[in-house]
Amino acid sequence: MTVTKLDGIAVKLPGGGLFPPMDVFVNFRLVQSSNVDRVGWDFAGNTYVGFTNGTMYVYYGTSRQRAVAAAYSKSVGRYINTKLKDCYQVLKIGS
Repeated sequence: MTVTKLDGIAVKLPGGGLFPPMDVFVNFRLVQSSNVDRVGWDFAGNTYVGFTNGTMYVYYGTSRQRAVAAAYSKSVGRYINTKLKDCYQVLKIGS
């Protein structure tokens, strides 16, 4: 499996309540998957998952290791469904 590094990409998080929208810099890994396009992490301990349809989700309170494990997993989608989805607070961003 080929994984391509794409570091320091700005992702705009929507504001909410007292917090304005802000750019977060994310280290992404482009992955080969039927539904997942990229997996990344920021330095605050959040994992970003970008899907081939343009939708992106941020999973709060994960770790860099969790994101790297997802990116290099034999089945990226299965890893996300079992280790991230329904396990962490999530926010849909993008499309």
